[in-house]
Amino acid sequence: MAGPSIRLVVPYFGARPSYFPLVVRSMAANPDVEWLMLTDAPVPGASANLTVQRWELADLVARFQRHVDVPLAVEGPYKLCDLRPAFGEVLADELAGCDFWGHCDLDVVFGRIRDHLPPEAFSADKVLVQGNFALYRNTPAAAGWWRHEIDGVSHRDVLTDPAARHFDEWAGIYLLLRDLGVPIWQEQTIFDLSFARYRTRAEHPPGRDPRRYAWEDGEVCEYRLEHGQVVRRTALLVHLQKRVMRAPSAEVLAADRYWIDANGFAVQRGVSPWAVRAARVPRGPELVGLYVRRVQRAVRRRAMRRARERARGRATAPTLEG
Repeated sequence: MAGPSIRLVVPYFGARPSYFPLVVRSMAANPDVEWLMLTDAPVPGASANLTVQRWELADLVARFQRHVDVPLAVEGPYKLCDLRPAFGEVLADELAGCDFWGHCDLDVVFGRIRDHLPPEAFSADKVLVQGNFALYRNTPAAAGWWRHEIDGVSHRDVLTDPAARHFDEWAGIYLLLRDLGVPIWQEQTIFDLSFARYRTRAEHPPGRDPRRYAWEDGEVCEYRLEHGQVVRRTALLVHLQKRVMRAPSAEVLAADRYWIDANGFAVQRGVSPWAVRAARVPRGPELVGLYVRRVQRAVRRRAMRRARERARGRATAPTLEG
């Protein structure tokens, strides 16, 4: 193994993405990275670097509950994202022996992970901040970072709120680590496909040019056009951001190269300017659903934000005595 050892923890309960076999295959293409999946169903085709432990959601929540003195408000699996920064403490036995532990999503397809983590990344104690892939140095200090509190960010507040608070990302752990002075390595090394549009386009860098994504023999690639010529770059992973994707065909599952389109996958039979421009054409009934979910998500977030503001207002309102 070249470089420090890595073990990623993935709790997952309920229905898996339709393209889950492609996710597992992309894990297998990274034999120098380990995954630990805590789940309520078997994983067919799991490779040697993917350890599967059978858990129920209630059992995992109970284990976390033993480490906090407030009642956990975990009403569904998505809330587990807010518990991720505590993995180092709560799952210390499962993480023993690795140099870095981390977490990731399953609405992703992995590229060659270590190719995008240079030596300077591992000189930091925290590697990347986003929830879809992040690492922590496996030390007692790092295991307790989530307990640190600053004005406006408290694990007690987060864990007693059933709403997703993104404690594992910029709105939570990042602010705590910045206050603690923890060295963080953060670079644009992930293709985060924007959920604000149907066509596939990574959020960074911005632009309106057509871009098309693919998995090629273990690499995740982006193709775009520059002065009419095809330009290729690679990334650690491509994040599909909960897109509704059609299940891959048997032909795609067996292919060494396939396109990642707006709503599914297709065998890659060649790369050309025309093939890249094809990503600009929206197709499929999923188009309407994506924008409906976008509006619903905005409404939910606005309602949660207003509820928190009202709660804070009640907590700070003056009281009359006597």
